[in-house]
Amino acid sequence: MMKEYGRILTAVDGSESGEAAFFKAVQVALRNHAELLIVNVVDTLYFANVTAADGGATVNQFTETSKQLLEDYRKRAEEMGLSKVNAEVVYGSPKARIVEIAEEDFHPDLIVVGAVGQSRLARMLLGSVASYVTIHAPCDVLVERESISKK
Repeated sequence: MMKEYGRILTAVDGSESGEAAFFKAVQVALRNHAELLIVNVVDTLYFANVTAADGGATVNQFTETSKQLLEDYRKRAEEMGLSKVNAEVVYGSPKARIVEIAEEDFHPDLIVVGAVGQSRLARMLLGSVASYVTIHAPCDVLVERESISKK
């Protein structure tokens, strides 16, 4: 018996991995007549030093880029047949914010994330978003590999 998902959360960043996660999330949402929330997390750690130097202009630019990215994803999801789709720009550590949104705000039944190709050193030092979300999420997590989704 296949589990049904009523609320699905996916995070996108414009990468091939994020694209694969988005596509899989839409497929699962369509099969389950589910609500889909698409988020883009603006990584504030990345901007910590830059913001002081430019008065926040870089963060504002990334926010506008994120809003456009999400609007494009939202429209694509609707064009693919989803009727219940929302998109939101959030700020902070991507891995922590995805879990926080799941625990505190959206309460999904499923989170779909992409498997990002990091170096072994980066995974050891920072840990991947997919690994963190898989361990800490309050619901099922599907990790979509970009290379598999293209087959």
